[in-house]
Amino acid sequence: MLEHLLNGGILMIPVMGLSVLAVAVILDRLHAFRAATTDHVALRARVGDLLYEGKLDEAIAACQESKGPVAAVLLVGLDKYRRLLRLKRPVSEIEVVVSKTMEDYAPRVMNDLEKRLNILSLVGGMAPLMGMTGTVTGMIRSFNAMAEAAGLDAGTVASGISEALITTAAGLLVAMPAVAAHNVFTKKVDNFVLEIDESITLIIDFISLGRSQGMEG
Repeated sequence: MLEHLLNGGILMIPVMGLSVLAVAVILDRLHAFRAATTDHVALRARVGDLLYEGKLDEAIAACQESKGPVAAVLLVGLDKYRRLLRLKRPVSEIEVVVSKTMEDYAPRVMNDLEKRLNILSLVGGMAPLMGMTGTVTGMIRSFNAMAEAAGLDAGTVASGISEALITTAAGLLVAMPAVAAHNVFTKKVDNFVLEIDESITLIIDFISLGRSQGMEG
């Protein structure tokens, strides 16, 4: 394997560097998404039940005990809701302020999940280009060797073609998992965004009913 890599020429170094970078980002994002994963549907259902039972403080505690961006956005919204209730603000004002607070906070928590995904996109684009560049340089080397030998030297030509094929294959092999991982992680981010939107809707729908009576705290 090492011999094949060395036969790929100088451009194998940046290609291999991109592969290491991609693996590091994939492992980092796997850890981040695993840490953010929880049963958002169950959390939303529990928070909704507690709110309609008049148990605002318990709903806030449920969010504090959970992890992930959905719980964080719910917590920010409910905390703002409780503060405005204590100030005896009108329901219409509470609805607008809570909605804006949650919508403004959502990009902050999502940023933690979206970090470094652009690196995977970069690797997916750069690795094949470097491989193609290796193909060109390998072919150039073959033709130069043929010109210097003033004829067809099968061994020399084969060496240049081998370099061309190795770098091309390496570039594609590095790019494919990077692109696949980028698409998977992007889909996960989209799912989190949808969960957050549904959570915001839950809170705003509750507030719009004017259920400020009988709330704890």
